[in-house]
Amino acid sequence: MAHCWSCKAQEEQQTPFCPSCQKIQPVGRTEDYFSLLGLPRQFALDPAELDRNFRTLSRSLHPDRFAKAEARERRLSLERATRLNDAHRYLKDWRLRAAYLLKLAGTDVFAEGRTFADPQFLEEQLEWREDMALAQSDRDAAGLRDIAARARARLQALETEVARCFEDDHWFSELVIEIARLLSRARYYDHIIADAERASAAVAS
Repeated sequence: MAHCWSCKAQEEQQTPFCPSCQKIQPVGRTEDYFSLLGLPRQFALDPAELDRNFRTLSRSLHPDRFAKAEARERRLSLERATRLNDAHRYLKDWRLRAAYLLKLAGTDVFAEGRTFADPQFLEEQLEWREDMALAQSDRDAAGLRDIAARARARLQALETEVARCFEDDHWFSELVIEIARLLSRARYYDHIIADAERASAAVAS
């Protein structure tokens, strides 16, 4: 049960504005990124609905609308707008969205020092690094671009695998580690893409 800080009215669920006095409300403890954007807590989201909800809420919560309001409302509008931007950034990126769902389930994939054993991927990592080293030593810009393209294709395949895992009704109890491993691989491919593109640009210059 939430209480409005201004008129003290009670509401069953925390909302951006008090239904009684329309004063902006603080972000509630139970409000996660999904609820902030009015979306179901799941991996599969409609990108158009995500962007539409974000734009609508951004307009209503923009600090400029509260420029003449009292100090507390100005502060709350800034806090909500900032949290809304964070929510949109996380939910728009499938990797961050998946990691956030895992965090809500109790597993912080991006915690400092956190690793997930993935022996099957170790050999593949060595192959990627060997390909990178060879292309760089040969100053092969086309080869480096090809490495980046192949890594992007692997990322797309990983997104499909992650989506399939989240379709399982019991993912939160049976597939958390598997999803975490897939996300760790995705981070590695992100690094490969960045390194290959940077090396390709250096060779071409």
